Amino acid sequence: MVDNQGNTFGAAPDKGVLNGPVTSIFNDLNRTISNVTDAAGKTLDHTLNSVLNRRASGYWLAEMGDQGQMPYAPSGYKFFRDVTEYGAVGDGITDDTAAINRAVSDGDRCGEGCGSTSVLGALVYFPPGTYLVTTPIIQYYYTQFVGNPQDPPTIKGSTNFSGIALIDTDVYIPKANGDEWYINQNQFYRQIRNFIIDLTQMPNDIVQGDQTYVPCGIHWQVAQATSLQNIVFNMPVSGQVVNSGSNSTKAVGIFQENGSGGFVSDLTFNYGNIGYRAGSQQMTARNLVFNSCLTAVSSIWNWGWVWQSITVNNCYQAFDCSNFGGIDGQGTGSMSIIDSHFNSVPYAIGLTAGGPYPALYLDNLLVDGPNSHQIVFYSGNADSLLEVTQGDSLTVNGWAMGHRFQDINDEGNNTHGYISPNPKRSSSLNSNNNLFAVSRPQYASLGSGDVVNVLSKGVKNDGTGDQTSLINSILSSSVGSLVFFPAGVYIVKGTVEVPVGSKIVGSAWSQIMASGSYFEDETDPKVMFRVGKPGDSGTVELSDLMFTVQGATAGAILVEWNVKATSQGSAGMWDCHFRVGGAAKSRLQFKDCPKGASDVDPKCIAASLLMHVTKQSSGYFENIWGWTADHDLDLPVEGNTTTSTQLNVYAGRGFLIESQGPSWFYGSSVEHNVLYQYQLVGAKDIYLGCMQTETPYFQPNPPATKPFTIGKFTEDPTYPMCDSSQDNCEEAYALRILNSTDIFVYGAGLYSFFFDFTQGCLTTESCQQRLVETSYSQGVWVLNLFTKGAIEVASPLGGILPVYSNDTQEQYTTEVSVWTPLGDTGADIGGYVPGNSSDGVTTDGNNTYVFIDPSVWTEEDPTIQCQPPCTFILPPFQLSTTTTITFPLYTTSLNVAWTTTVTYTDTSGRKTSSKTVTRTVQTTTLTIPAVTTTAIPYWEVPFPNPTAKDPNNTVIYVTESIQPSPFVITDDPNPERKSGVTHPLNTQTITPPPYPYSFTTPNQEPTPTNRPSSTTTSSSSGGAVVTHRTSSHTPTLVTIHTGRPSPTCRSLFGCGTRCKLFCHGPCLLNCTPHNTDWPDSN
Repeated sequence: MVDNQGNTFGAAPDKGVLNGPVTSIFNDLNRTISNVTDAAGKTLDHTLNSVLNRRASGYWLAEMGDQGQMPYAPSGYKFFRDVTEYGAVGDGITDDTAAINRAVSDGDRCGEGCGSTSVLGALVYFPPGTYLVTTPIIQYYYTQFVGNPQDPPTIKGSTNFSGIALIDTDVYIPKANGDEWYINQNQFYRQIRNFIIDLTQMPNDIVQGDQTYVPCGIHWQVAQATSLQNIVFNMPVSGQVVNSGSNSTKAVGIFQENGSGGFVSDLTFNYGNIGYRAGSQQMTARNLVFNSCLTAVSSIWNWGWVWQSITVNNCYQAFDCSNFGGIDGQGTGSMSIIDSHFNSVPYAIGLTAGGPYPALYLDNLLVDGPNSHQIVFYSGNADSLLEVTQGDSLTVNGWAMGHRFQDINDEGNNTHGYISPNPKRSSSLNSNNNLFAVSRPQYASLGSGDVVNVLSKGVKNDGTGDQTSLINSILSSSVGSLVFFPAGVYIVKGTVEVPVGSKIVGSAWSQIMASGSYFEDETDPKVMFRVGKPGDSGTVELSDLMFTVQGATAGAILVEWNVKATSQGSAGMWDCHFRVGGAAKSRLQFKDCPKGASDVDPKCIAASLLMHVTKQSSGYFENIWGWTADHDLDLPVEGNTTTSTQLNVYAGRGFLIESQGPSWFYGSSVEHNVLYQYQLVGAKDIYLGCMQTETPYFQPNPPATKPFTIGKFTEDPTYPMCDSSQDNCEEAYALRILNSTDIFVYGAGLYSFFFDFTQGCLTTESCQQRLVETSYSQGVWVLNLFTKGAIEVASPLGGILPVYSNDTQEQYTTEVSVWTPLGDTGADIGGYVPGNSSDGVTTDGNNTYVFIDPSVWTEEDPTIQCQPPCTFILPPFQLSTTTTITFPLYTTSLNVAWTTTVTYTDTSGRKTSSKTVTRTVQTTTLTIPAVTTTAIPYWEVPFPNPTAKDPNNTVIYVTESIQPSPFVITDDPNPERKSGVTHPLNTQTITPPPYPYSFTTPNQEPTPTNRPSSTTTSSSSGGAVVTHRTSSHTPTLVTIHTGRPSPTCRSLFGCGTRCKLFCHGPCLLNCTPHNTDWPDSN
C-alpha cells in the first residue's frame, strides 16, 4: 500500500540514504561502485566538440535551444544544458550519472527547501546515445528533459543501480516521515519527451540504506503543466533471470504515487511486472501501449483518470483497481477507459471485493484474443461483472459502474451495467470511430535553416521594451514556416496578431507577457494574443508557450482564438499555459497582493478573460492550464502547504467557449478565476476530456460579483438565486453550459477547497453551494464527474433535480459515473425561475424552503422529505377541467366610517362648520365572488410545526389555500340602525383570506376531533363546472420523512410559490398585493 495522504502508515519510500543528485563519483553512497567508469574521471574539456556535434545533429532545437534565457535568474545562469557538455558520453559503458546531474543542477537551482520557482527554469538536452546511470537523475523544478526525436536517447540502468528510479522528479528526504523536496500538488512545469528507458539489466531488488526498491524507470510525482511524451520503457521479461536475481521481474515503468494532474501520451511499455503504477488526483493518459506486462496499470488511487486509446497486448491483467489506503481509505475514485483495445488479456479490470468501488465508464473498448475472458471482476474471488467468452470478441459500448442520473426525473441510483442511452458522439469529433486526437508536433525533420528565430530579427526575450510590432512583422512574413521563440519573456504592450498558417513554438514555455496601459481598462478589454481574425479558416500550430501579464492589466484578454480548422487538428495548441500573477516581475506577487486584504486592491486586478474560443472558430487543445495564481511561486513554503505564500489576485473569467466545433480539450485545467472557469455558450460539438477546476481561495470575500463588471462578456453569471443569507452562493462556477448542444465531458474534477482561505468547510462539503450550471442545453453527456467541497455536484436550471454531494460521496470526493439527464432532451429546459431555485430548495435567513414536485399528487401515499427545519411549498393540485369555485358566506367584523358635518354658532352669532369622522365596528356577512381556476393551491407546511400539539408529527393533512380575488363593497348607510339616519354611500376594497377561512395555523396533525368534513355538490352551467363548497374539504394525507429534499420541483410550471398574502394574519382592508403575511401558496 502506498499512502496518498502524508505518511500515516509509514509506507513512504523514505528510508534510503540519498537526498539529491550524485554529481561526483566521490559521493558517499555507503556502497562500492564497480564495473563502471565515471565520465567525471575523463577529460571534461570537450565542450566545444559537444557543441559542434549537437549543431551537426540536424535537429533544430539542438542547434537553437541555447538562444533561450531565464531573464530574471542570477547573472550567468544557463538555461540550455546539453548533457554532453557536462561530461556525459552516452556510450552505454561509461557511468554518466554525475555528468547528467551536473547538467541538471548547475546554477544553484530550486531543490530541497525551495518549494518552487518561476525564474530558474532549464531545458536539458540529451543527444542520441545510451546513457548508463547508477543512481537517479534528479529532475529539478521547472525543467524539461528533451531527447532527440529523430534518434531518441536511451537512459539505461546499471547492474548495480541504487535508488527509487532512473529519473526522479520528487526526492524523498531520508528518514523525514514521507517529506519530499516539493509539495506534490504544486509540482508544475515539467516535461520529459523522446527517450528510451532501459531497465533490463537493473537488479530485481534494490537495497539502499534501510529501503528496498524495485527497478523503476520514472518516479513521476507531478501536477499541472507537466507531460510525458514519446517514451519507450523496456523491462525484463517475466520468467527471465536478470542479474542472478529472481525469475519473476519486479520492474515498473512509471511510479506515480501522488500529484495533481498532468498529461501523458505516446508511451510504450514492454514486458516488466507493472507498466504504470498510477496515483494522482486527476490525470489524462492517451495512446499508451502495454506489451506483455504482467499488469499493465496498477491504480494506487485517484479521484478521476481518463485512459484513452490504450492498447494492452498479452498482459495477464490490464487494470488492477484493488488498491486502497491512506487516512481516507482512498482507492480508485473514477476511471474512464475509452477507444481502447485489450488483446489476449485474461483479467482486464480487477476491483476489490467488498469495495471501495470506483466509478467506471467503459466505451468503445474492444476485448478479443484467445485468452481474454473477464472484463470487470472482483479480485480474490474472481466473480465477473462483465465478461467475454474466451475466443470471442466483444466491443463494450457504454458500460458503467457507480452513481448514475440518466433522465430529468431520475433521483439517482448506484449500480453497474450498460447505460441507455449511451452518448452519441458527434461524427465531427470522431475519426475512424475513435475520438480524434493528434500529438504535439515536434518538427523533428527540420534543421535550424528551416526555422525562423525571432531573436535573429531583433526581438528581445529579456523582459524589456515592447516587442509587439516586431513580433507582428515577423509573423506576417513567416506564414508557413516554423517560428521559434527561444525561452525568455517577451513583453507586449499591444495585440499580437497571429495569421492563419502560422506555426509557433517556444521552449520551456516562452512567455508572452501583456504589460502597460493598453490592457488596464476593465471596461474596454483588449486582446493580447489574437489567433486569426474573425471568419478566418486554415491551419495554426502553437506549442510550448505561456501567456502571462504584468501588473494591473484588468482589461487583458490573454488569447482570442478565431481560426476555424479546415481539417481535424489543423488548428491546435499543445502544452501552452496561462499564468496570471504569482511569478517574478509579474508585479502580482506576495509583496504586491498578499491574501487577506479587506478591500480589493486595484493593482491586483489582472485580467478580464484568459481565453475566448469564438463562435466561428474551432480547434484542438491539449494539455492547457489556465492558472490565476493562488500563491507566490518564488517564496519558500512552510511545511507542506502554501498557506504562508497565498495571494489575492483577480482574473475575471477562465475559458469562454462559443465554438460551433468540432473542438477538443484534452487534459485542460482552469483555476481560481472570479466568475467561472469554463463557460460554454451556444457551443456545439465540444469534447472536454479530464477537465479540472478550482474555485478562488479568497471567495466569498469578495464574492464573485466583485470586482469585475458583470455583463462585459457573453452570459456573465448574475447569481439571481443567491441572497444575503447565502454566503457560499456567489462563488465562481466550475462549468456552465448554456444554450449548447452535443457537449461531451469525459472526466471532470471540480474542486472548492477553501472558504475565505480557510478549510473548515471541507468537513461539511459546504465551501460552495454549486459548481455546475446548465440551461437550455441538449446532448450534454457527462461521464465521471468528481467534486470536492460543494453542496451541489450538478445544478441544472429549469427544475431538473440537482445532484447533491451527500448522496454521491465516495471516499474523499463525490463520484458520479453517469450524468445524462440532458442527453436526449434539454433544449427547452432552463432559465432561472424567480422565487424558485434550480434545485427546488431556497433559503431565506434561517429558513429553508423545499418546493415539492407536482408528481407527489400522483402517488397513492404522498411522501415528502427534507432536512428539518424546513418549510414545504406544496404544488397546486391540477384539476381535470376549468372549475368555478363558489365560497360560503363569510361573516366578519368590518370598520365602517362616515363623515358628518356639524355646524356651530358662537356667542356673536357667527356660524362655523367642521367635518367629523365617526367609526364603528359592524358584524357583516360577505358574499365572496366565485373563482374560476384549473388548480387548487395548498398552505405551506412547516416542519417541525411549532404550533402543533406534536411539532415533530410526520403525518399531516394538508389544507387547501384558495385565494379569492379582492372585491369592492358598499358600506351600510345606517350601521347604527338609528331612525331616519342615512350616511353617504362609501366603498372599500376587501381582500378576503384564503379559503378555507381560518385564523389559526393550518396543517394540524390528524385527530378525530379536528379532522374536517366536506360536502360538495356540482352542476353544469354552460360547460363550466360549478362547485358549491359548504364546509371545509377533506385535505390530503401526507407523510413527512427526514432526508434529502424530495421530490423537489423539476419543471418550469406547476410548482408552488412562496407566501404572498396573509402570512401572519388576516388583512381585509388596505392590504398590499405582496404583503408577506399569512401562509398562502398563491
